[in-house]
Amino acid sequence: MKLTKIYPQYLTLLPIAVFMLFFIIPSMVSFYYAFTDWNPFIEGIHWVGFDNFKEILQNESLGGAAKNTISFTVITTIMKNGLGLVIAIILNQQLKSQNLLRTVYFMPIILSALVVGLLFNAIFDAQGGVIHRLAVDMGLGKWEPEWLGRRLPALFVINLAEIWRSTGYAVVILLAGLQVIPKDYYEAAMIDGASAWQRFKSVTIPLLMPAIHINILLSIIYGLRVFDIVYILTGGGPGHDTETFSTLILNEFAQDRYAQSTAINLIFCILLVVIAFSYQKMASKTEVEL
Repeated sequence: MKLTKIYPQYLTLLPIAVFMLFFIIPSMVSFYYAFTDWNPFIEGIHWVGFDNFKEILQNESLGGAAKNTISFTVITTIMKNGLGLVIAIILNQQLKSQNLLRTVYFMPIILSALVVGLLFNAIFDAQGGVIHRLAVDMGLGKWEPEWLGRRLPALFVINLAEIWRSTGYAVVILLAGLQVIPKDYYEAAMIDGASAWQRFKSVTIPLLMPAIHINILLSIIYGLRVFDIVYILTGGGPGHDTETFSTLILNEFAQDRYAQSTAINLIFCILLVVIAFSYQKMASKTEVEL
């Protein structure tokens, strides 16, 4: 008989205390500063209520940052999970090279965002990038867009970099979900005369929904808080064309607008929690048990 060792509950006190000390308390303190006139040029900190939020809502960069963040989240979530599902289904077949292919698809996620950003910058740089050199050699230099110098091409490169980097992570989770689906379900469906598409729609997708929901939730959370890829490739530029919530927070802080920066962060955190909680609540109603 296999016995499960039960550890005393007081062992959870240390990680809870660490979490409170290094995350909860600093977060609460920073949220307090969102309602003050905190900046480095005045002595003392005074309560100003919702003045910072009123000022932020009048900030022209906020709308662009929200639009870019939401579009990035939607596009990368759809592409990462769509491509991830296709690749996972292919790798779930009995291929001789499946272990090698799994390693190849997962390798980009091991790279840091800095490395990925530098790599894509080397490819799409308007002066000496790989694509620029190829376009010049082919006589197409006049029609080549400024990949990182204009809004739409820059957003395309940012989305492409994230999709390339993170699709492998979605593949791993979806592949694990595929491998726990009992073969008996497919055999029963085949006996009933179900086609390959019917088996995919009625067996694979419903039983794979927990893995799909995990991937989507992680993609949404990362998409809404994206910073590293954007900062490395464009810094939110040109101008504010590729600004996101996270880069906007940094730029406000760099301009010594500390209180406004923390106010944006507070709005962002509330939005992130509401979206993540709402999706998790909705997703839990669509899952089925094996």
